[in-house]
Amino acid sequence: MNVDLGLLVLRLAVGGVVLAHGLLKIGWPVAMMGRGMAAVRATSGFFASLGFWPPLFWTAVTLVAEIGGTILMILGLGGPIGPGLVFGDMVIVTLVAHWPAGFWAGGGKQTAGVEFTIPLVAGALAVALIGNGGWSLDSALRLTYPDWLTPAWLVLMIAGDAALLAIRATRPAPAATPSDAG
Repeated sequence: MNVDLGLLVLRLAVGGVVLAHGLLKIGWPVAMMGRGMAAVRATSGFFASLGFWPPLFWTAVTLVAEIGGTILMILGLGGPIGPGLVFGDMVIVTLVAHWPAGFWAGGGKQTAGVEFTIPLVAGALAVALIGNGGWSLDSALRLTYPDWLTPAWLVLMIAGDAALLAIRATRPAPAATPSDAG
């Protein structure tokens, strides 16, 4: 029972933080309503400045991971699919956006260091590897998944990360941008 409760807490904490991060990209919460597509375009522009090509494609991938993946993770539905998406997304966020800022989250920098993102990566990976636990929709609906799904899905997520990093490495350095929508 404590393991199931612990997994629920982990799913809610990691999923909640990453979901909020993803919702900003579509102009939510209420303070940002009405931005919708403008927020998506701003995110796409920020991704272009990071060397993500094509930026609109990677914006869509990010929205699927940060909104769809976290909803699956929070609900405990789909086995490793949701937490795997969050893991893959947060690895890129850590390496591309936060690693250059160093380790610490503070220091008055525009982007926080990896101190904040590493626990999100680890939490998502842990849920993907362990499973959603007894307090999940998977358990309530008695859904089971084949043993090969978790390693195959995580390899696919890592391959996607490697593809994005390879694309960035082969493109010219992006022009600096004054804003950070990511």
